[in-house]
Amino acid sequence: MRHIMEYKVRFANPAKQYAEHREEFIKAFDDTLSRGAIVNKEELWRFEEEFAKFVGVKYAVGVNSGTSALDVAFQAAGIGPGDEVITVAHTFIASISVIYLTGAKPVLIDVGEDFNMDVSQIEKALTPKTKAIEPVHLNGRLCDMEVIMEIAKRKGLIVIEDAAQSLGATLKMGDGNVKSAGSFGLVGCFSLYWAKTLGGFGNNGMAVTDDPEIAQKMRLMRYNGENREDRKFYYHAHNFLMDNVHAALLQVKMKYLAQWLARRKEIAELYRKELSTVSQIRLPHFKDSRFSDVYTNYVIRAERRDELKQYLQEQGVETLVSWDTPMYRQPLMQPNDIFLPATENVCKEVLSLPMYPELTDEEVKYAADQVRKFYS
Repeated sequence: MRHIMEYKVRFANPAKQYAEHREEFIKAFDDTLSRGAIVNKEELWRFEEEFAKFVGVKYAVGVNSGTSALDVAFQAAGIGPGDEVITVAHTFIASISVIYLTGAKPVLIDVGEDFNMDVSQIEKALTPKTKAIEPVHLNGRLCDMEVIMEIAKRKGLIVIEDAAQSLGATLKMGDGNVKSAGSFGLVGCFSLYWAKTLGGFGNNGMAVTDDPEIAQKMRLMRYNGENREDRKFYYHAHNFLMDNVHAALLQVKMKYLAQWLARRKEIAELYRKELSTVSQIRLPHFKDSRFSDVYTNYVIRAERRDELKQYLQEQGVETLVSWDTPMYRQPLMQPNDIFLPATENVCKEVLSLPMYPELTDEEVKYAADQVRKFYS
């Protein structure tokens, strides 16, 4: 039988959030199932409308994971064999795999200090085969979408945002408008995995767009290519539909999203206050005031990272490393001759500290205190 570590500070704690809103979840679950509203019913449609409004787009298409959101987005955008898509290696493998699965080639570039795409490298990676750019907004911080969209417009490229970790993050544009993650490109793709800022009970996802034709394609592609109104099949596709009861439960959580995001920012500020004097780590607070981060993860860069992680575990602080190996070094991507120096360094140093809205100030201070003790 697997031993379960007893932590003083959990990395994430879905049971705590469930306990705080248990009656609302049970009511939503019961209301939905009592009506037999299992698949593609009012709960899903209402949740899609609320989600689109939150992001600031016209259409949202509920699917069963963030990976599926990327899948239907790339299919609907018509990306396929012979095309190249520029993205990064410091990301979850799904960001890269969905490109491979279309038959296109991922072209990987390096990241900057904020863990996101180094936009200065995009134009160097362009070839006549480049069809799209896939920025990955990591840890609740946007890529520099003003630069990316300018390049895409000038070069005639599609932009599909992997916004899995950035729901609610914003960027103030040069014209003064503030835009949200997922609202810049042709499609924005979100993960609603349980550990995200808006997490369901298991895997869920959402693809958003302002383009009505793309929205309709994605609706069909999430349901075996079938138009449920005329009962005809238009695409070879998978079954990626978000279950209706999941949508009902996510609707409950949607009511609290704004206050949960505000709490994440409070926790991040507390970490900053507690850890700013530790010279052996770099904190995820960046000077560019155009960006408003939501801290899906609180990721530090730490000297002797693996030793620190082991020490924190011994002190009862649960942490996570995402990721200790660049994705181009994974077995499924061999052979290649890719070497991205910033990505290599990031993988040796990143450590995610506990971050979720139900964390108490005392728990944050305890975790920070243990980091300070390790380096003292």
